[in-house]
Amino acid sequence: MLGGGAGDRAASARSVQLIMYVVGFLDLAGVMMVIPMFVTHLRHLGLSPLMNGAIRSFYGVLQLVFSPLVGRWSDRYGRRPLLVMCLGVSALSYLVLGSSASIWVVIGSRIVTGIFKHSTTLCKSVLADVTPPEDRPKVMGKFNGAMGIAIILSPAIGGHLAHLDNGFAIVCSVSGVIFLGNCVVCLGLLPHELPLHARQTEGDQSKKDIAAKPRNEWLSLLYEVEWKVFGDIFVVDFFLTFAAYAYRASFVLIIDQMFAVSPTTIGYIISFQGAIGAAAGFFAGRLSRFQGSSQMVLFNSALVQAASLLGLTFAPSILLIVMLLVPLSVSATLIHTATSTLIIDRCAPSKIGSVTGVAQGIPAIAGMTTPCAGRPGAGGWSARARCPGLGGCLRRCRSSRMGSSLQAHHQADRDISYVRWRVSVIW
Repeated sequence: MLGGGAGDRAASARSVQLIMYVVGFLDLAGVMMVIPMFVTHLRHLGLSPLMNGAIRSFYGVLQLVFSPLVGRWSDRYGRRPLLVMCLGVSALSYLVLGSSASIWVVIGSRIVTGIFKHSTTLCKSVLADVTPPEDRPKVMGKFNGAMGIAIILSPAIGGHLAHLDNGFAIVCSVSGVIFLGNCVVCLGLLPHELPLHARQTEGDQSKKDIAAKPRNEWLSLLYEVEWKVFGDIFVVDFFLTFAAYAYRASFVLIIDQMFAVSPTTIGYIISFQGAIGAAAGFFAGRLSRFQGSSQMVLFNSALVQAASLLGLTFAPSILLIVMLLVPLSVSATLIHTATSTLIIDRCAPSKIGSVTGVAQGIPAIAGMTTPCAGRPGAGGWSARARCPGLGGCLRRCRSSRMGSSLQAHHQADRDISYVRWRVSVIW
């Protein structure tokens, strides 16, 4: 395959890109069937909000540690074997997650998933390998769009399945089967040798510096990353991701307990976000060409995200919340596409997996910190606010005087908690 002409290589690259779109779709489809129900499942098992956040934060720690290592191993041993292994182990992990109501089984399953669930990192590395720089915004945008389609379908399906008897176990089982199918797709369709657009060479300088590298695998990886080259985009990516996660970490619990919505409705709202994000992904390449560079796309998308989050902070109704999710979803997709493109464009071909793995650790850090720092319930806050907006909080505080003193006390606590949550999102 590598020895063919430019036309054959381009055709093979398009075939690999299409396979990665399918893999990315199935990967997120399996995840998004479970994640919207995972928070409430932990609550039903009797976990406190603090423990709930701690489990999700620990998952982020594992992602942070192992994502760069998996990316580096894919540079060394190949993308395909690592991708197949990660998908297979993730399938088993989700099957185990739904097989028991024991909290220790749940924790063990999440540990295994945190160690091996790095298919997004590997898919992006494959796409970077086979795609020339000028086409990367378009290809990465389509990849994000394919995953956005999964967000459209999977939460709604998972919400319907959750209504069945032993619904969470059924959802996890279906998710595990999806991961197994994804593993079969990679085994059967992904070629052993990728049609690389550039040869992977270490260069003389890396050979000269090999004696100075730390012996520890993790420290050696950090040593090899050119932080002066990637540091600025890593910092920007962290703050933008943290800002989005600070709201989303509480989103399901807030709309569930403020508006008493059903799991099906929550699924449809998340699916709506996915629809908007998917549409934005397919236009990412055109926007990049129109605005001149991925840097301008990132800057403008960051402004849109800030305005959307500010509006969501003071939204007085569920209708306005849903409306403001439109620009938030568009900006999120464009931010992911722009940051991925900028990072890969700055990276040497031989280190794409390592650097992409480190970049995937940025959302892991944000995901690790926001469940405890940005959501109600952390540190003893209550997530039981029902009042939709600051004006509503004032009305509730005023009307609570007409009830019993005990009801007024509980209502005031809920209103204060809700105001605290809004302040945390603004921060």
